[in-house]
Amino acid sequence: MSEPAGTSARLAAELIDENEQLRAALETALEENTALVEDRDRLLRRVSELARQLQDSKSFSRHTVDAGKEIDAAASRQSQTEEELRVAFEELQVLTEELEVANTSLHQTNQELDLRVEERTREIREINASLRSAEASFRTVADLVPDLLWRADRRGEATWFNQRWFDFTGQGGDEPLGFGWLEAIHPEDRALSRTSWSAAVSSGKPYQHEHRLCDSAGNYRWFLMRAEPLRDEGGRILLWFAAGTDIHDQRMAMEALQQSEVRFRTLIEGMPQLVWRAVEAGKWTWCSPQWTEYTGQSEEAARDMGWLRSFHPDDRETARAAWKLAQDSGALEIEGRIFHAAEERYRHFRTRAEPVRDEQGQIAEWLGTSTDVDDILQLQQQQGVLVGELQHRTRNLMAIVQSVTMRTLRGAETLEDFKRCIDDRLQTLARVQGLLSRREGGLRVAFDALIREELSTHVELDGTGNGQQVSLRGPGGVGLRSATVQTLALALHELATNAVKYGALSERQGHLRVEWGLKDEGAAERALWIDWRESGVADIPGADEGPRGGGYGRELIERALPYQLGARTSYAFEADGVHCTIEVAVPSEDIQMEKSDA
Repeated sequence: MSEPAGTSARLAAELIDENEQLRAALETALEENTALVEDRDRLLRRVSELARQLQDSKSFSRHTVDAGKEIDAAASRQSQTEEELRVAFEELQVLTEELEVANTSLHQTNQELDLRVEERTREIREINASLRSAEASFRTVADLVPDLLWRADRRGEATWFNQRWFDFTGQGGDEPLGFGWLEAIHPEDRALSRTSWSAAVSSGKPYQHEHRLCDSAGNYRWFLMRAEPLRDEGGRILLWFAAGTDIHDQRMAMEALQQSEVRFRTLIEGMPQLVWRAVEAGKWTWCSPQWTEYTGQSEEAARDMGWLRSFHPDDRETARAAWKLAQDSGALEIEGRIFHAAEERYRHFRTRAEPVRDEQGQIAEWLGTSTDVDDILQLQQQQGVLVGELQHRTRNLMAIVQSVTMRTLRGAETLEDFKRCIDDRLQTLARVQGLLSRREGGLRVAFDALIREELSTHVELDGTGNGQQVSLRGPGGVGLRSATVQTLALALHELATNAVKYGALSERQGHLRVEWGLKDEGAAERALWIDWRESGVADIPGADEGPRGGGYGRELIERALPYQLGARTSYAFEADGVHCTIEVAVPSEDIQMEKSDA
C-alpha cells in the first residue's frame, strides 16, 4: 500500500505545479490583454479628440475670412492634427493586431490548460482506482496474516487495525484508535510500553518492544511489537506501520530453558566431579567452578588446550592420544593425574566424556567429567593387601582346622567326646576370627584382648580383666601377627579348658595367675613372654600317669608353637598346679605398651 500512496502524492504534487504554471501564464496573458485594451481605448479617445479638433478647424476656416496669419495658423494646426490622427490610427491598428494575437494565445493557453486538467484528472481517477484496489488488497492480506497489524499517523495515534486485532483482543469499533490500544496491554507493562512508543515517535527511530496483550478470554500472551515509519521524499514521517507477533510459546520455552539452565548449573556446581565442555580434539569451551577451585586454574586459562597444564607432565601425551581415539570411537576415557592446588600435589583422576550429536548425527560438542579416584586407588591397594592376607590366613586356618580335627580325632575315645572337643576348639578359632575382624587402628590383635576373650568364656572377669579366681597382669596393646594369633589362641584355649576341667578353675581354692611382658630380641623384633601359673590344685597327676584330656594342649604348646611360630615354651606340673611359659616374637613397630596393668 505504501507504493500507490507515494505515487498518488507525487502525481498530485506534479499536477499542482503544472496548474500553478498555467495559472501564472494565464494571468500574465490577461494582464497583457488588459494593457492592450487600455492602450486601444486611450488611442480611441485621442482619435476622437483629434477628429473633433479637425472639425472645429474646418468650421473655423469657413466662417473666418480674416487675415492670412490666422488662416495659416489654422492650416498648420489642421495639418498637425491630421498627422497625429494618422499616427494614432496606425497605433490603434497595431494594438488591435496585438490584441487579436494575445486573444488567440490566451485561447490556446486555455485549451492547453483544459487538456492538461482533463488528462491529469483521468490519471488521478486511475490512481485512485488503483489505490482503492491496493487498499482493498492490503486489507485482505492484512487480515490473512497471523500478526496483529495497525497503522498510526505521524503523531503516533492509531488510525486503523486489521481484523485479527479485534478478534484477538475483543476490542470493537473505534475502541483501539488513538491510544486506546494501550488498554489491551497488561497493566504491569502498559506504562513502559507507552513510554517506549512515545520515544520512538519523537525520535523517528524504529520501535520494538515486548509486552503482554489480553485476549478476548481475559488471558495474557506475550507479543513482540515492531513499527517502522513511512517517510516522504523529504524525509518527513507520514505514517507508522506496526505489527505484533505472538511470541508467547517461544518466550515460555525460553524461560523454561533458562530455568533448566539454572537447574543444570546448580546441579553441575553441586557435583563433586569436575565438569567441562569441549569441541573437536579436546578444545575446552567451558569448565565448572569446581575445576578452578580444585586446580587453581581459571576458566579462561583452561579453555582450548590450556587444561592440559593441570595434568601431570607424564600424563599429557596420554590425554592427547585418548582424544584422537575418541573422535573415531565416540567415547573418551583418560586415567591421569590432576594437580590439587590445596594439597600441592597430583591426584589420580578418571576423566570421561560423551559426545552431543546434532540432527545429522555429527558431533557438536563433548560433555565430560573428571572424577577423583585417588582415594579409591589407595583403598584398592589396601584391599589387595587385605585380600592377600585373607587368603594367607584362610590357608593357615584350614591347615589349623585340619590339624586340630585330626589331632582331636586321634585323642577322642568316643564320637561324643570328639564332637565336644572339636566344637570347643572350632569355637575358639571363631572367636579369634572375630577379634581379627574387629581390630581397629592397625593390622594387629593385642595379646591382652586375646587372653581376656578366651578366659571370659570360662569365668567372669571384671573391667580390669580380673576375676575371683583369676589375676591378669601385663602391658596392654602388645600387637600380634595374624598368623601368630590363631595358633596362640588355640594354646590359650587348651590351657583354659584344662584349668576349668582339671586345674585351678575346677576347685574352689584354686587360682590362676597370668603375667606377660616384653623383652628385647634385637632391633627389628621383640619377644612377648607369657607366664601361666596355676595354684591350689590338690589332684596333680603323677609322673607315671598319662595326660588328662588326651594331651592335645600339651602337644600343641611343646611342639606346634615352636614349629609354627618359633616360640620357646615350657610345660610342667608343679606341686599345686600347672606352670607354662611361652616366648613368641612380635614386631617392635606394632608394640604400643600401656603404662597400666591389664
